[in-house]
Amino acid sequence: MAQLVVGIDLGGSFIKGVLTDRLGKVRRWERVPTEREKGAEHVLNRVKSTVNTLTQGGEALAAVGVGIPGMLDRDRERVFLAPNLGWRDIKIRSELRRLIGVPVFLDNDANAAALGEAWLGAARHSSSFMLVTIGTGIGSGLVLGGEIYRGANGLAAELGHMGLLPQGTRCSCGQRGCLETLVSAGAILHEAREASVVQEGAEAREVLELANSGNKEAVGVVAEAMEYLALGLKNTIVLLDLELILIGGGVGDSSAGFIDMLRDRTIDLLPVKREVKIKQAILGNRAGALGAARLALLELGS
Repeated sequence: MAQLVVGIDLGGSFIKGVLTDRLGKVRRWERVPTEREKGAEHVLNRVKSTVNTLTQGGEALAAVGVGIPGMLDRDRERVFLAPNLGWRDIKIRSELRRLIGVPVFLDNDANAAALGEAWLGAARHSSSFMLVTIGTGIGSGLVLGGEIYRGANGLAAELGHMGLLPQGTRCSCGQRGCLETLVSAGAILHEAREASVVQEGAEAREVLELANSGNKEAVGVVAEAMEYLALGLKNTIVLLDLELILIGGGVGDSSAGFIDMLRDRTIDLLPVKREVKIKQAILGNRAGALGAARLALLELGS
């Protein structure tokens, strides 16, 4: 009998889940609103109901992996900070295991997405790479030697909170001038509204569409964001000398026309020029859930 796992991508707006086997063969997908405004207990029960829906065919479930949009402790039991969920210092792994009744494994959502791209996506042939997800915030997952690198305290690879402008805009983490305040969907929208590119109520996707169609003002807004992102990537490459950087997330998936610009500018900023592969991730919004499923399989030893 095939070993089946569920992968959950727990987002600020939606919970996405997948039921799959150890080879990545998908049996079922599910997507429901997170309803984060109703509190953490309600959201955890939404995760439980999503798992139940995915296994309503009576499949025997071996484990569940969950990608969380925030910072976890070293043992991946507790969420230190998840701004997009409104969570701070919440122990959730044991509660999810109690609710679901099978082993549950947690990781940062960008780490999960990186596992997905390494398993079934654009990084299948790379042992050392970083995935950068650009959406409501900026996430990043770092793979070194074929394994997720989490650091001494489980808090490594938080690229979105790399400080670039000490006197810049206040970030959701409490600091100023983080990369997330300069490149995220919210940052791009803010600059686009300031430049009268779009009106109140627009989405970042609309700014990217205008830029891709050649709108001069929109191109300027996106190019400025790419300049800051290139600086963040340059700092990362100087430290780690990675062979590959993948760009994903809602904004990243819509910025195909700017990938060449980003790569060229990043290389220009390097003190020692070298070939750097910077390209789009290919799994889109499926990466997080698939990677969470892969996490569960790895933790089970499959």
